[in-house]
Amino acid sequence: MPFPSVTLVAGDIGTGKTTFCNQFLCEGARSGERGMFFAIFGGPTEWTHKFTSTYEFVRPDYFEERIRYVDLGEAVEDASVAGDVLRPMENALDGFKPRRVAIDNSIVLEDVLKDDYRRFLLKLSALLKSKGVAALITGEACKDTPYPSRAAHVADGVILLHNTEVNLVRRRSLEIVKMSGTSHLSGKHAVDISTRGLTVYPGL
Repeated sequence: MPFPSVTLVAGDIGTGKTTFCNQFLCEGARSGERGMFFAIFGGPTEWTHKFTSTYEFVRPDYFEERIRYVDLGEAVEDASVAGDVLRPMENALDGFKPRRVAIDNSIVLEDVLKDDYRRFLLKLSALLKSKGVAALITGEACKDTPYPSRAAHVADGVILLHNTEVNLVRRRSLEIVKMSGTSHLSGKHAVDISTRGLTVYPGL
């Protein structure tokens, strides 16, 4: 994906959104790029460290030096307007200067910020691009659409992760709906999730 850009990674629970984000950051760390993971909601960053350490693509020396996790739970809990969340995010970005960013569970903010949520998304996109980063934002599939529409309208790219039941068997797949500024394969591609992370099999 291009720099700078904002890509929405959407799908139901258990489709691998958080794993996708961590693999994205670790791939950057392997190449010497700094990464930052913003946890909007979901517990302390120590739990995230424990979760990611089960994957082969994770190396202990990545953390703090190349990848930093930021828990925004307290800021979100007290937030009433977009700036209440954007300010601590900008401070963290300026302090660490990452090249890659992942923002998990961003859809939670729609209930918190209510009418100010769209403004938050627009300002977040502008902030991330001003820092020159490639960012992933995760979101749950909605009732009538496979992705949160507000976030999709702001994003430069949309990646869908599926976990579909076929003949009583769950089959995972990945679909790139859009990716501005790049060429990409259309259609669904088979995905396997293991200790190696997400492995994509194009065309299957």
